[in-house]
Amino acid sequence: MITVTVHYYNMLRRHAGLAYEPLELPAGAGLGGALQRLADRHGPALAGLLLSPSGEPASHLVIFCNEQLVFPGAPAWPLADGDELKLFPAISGG
Repeated sequence: MITVTVHYYNMLRRHAGLAYEPLELPAGAGLGGALQRLADRHGPALAGLLLSPSGEPASHLVIFCNEQLVFPGAPAWPLADGDELKLFPAISGG
């Protein structure tokens, strides 16, 4: 097992009900598995912000892993023990 720390920002924090949390995953887990585990843990309100209907990371989600931007479409991004994920909803305006 590995443990990563997940930090939530803006409306994600409100839907998760906390600012950050540890998340245990099987060794070799990727980003997609972590997001699915978080969606299962926190219910449909957060799940809709984390995942698309097809189960991929939502296109409006900005993710950093250890201060490195994770590009959209990278659900297989490998995670390791001690990694830190920061999750932000993309903000748009005009």
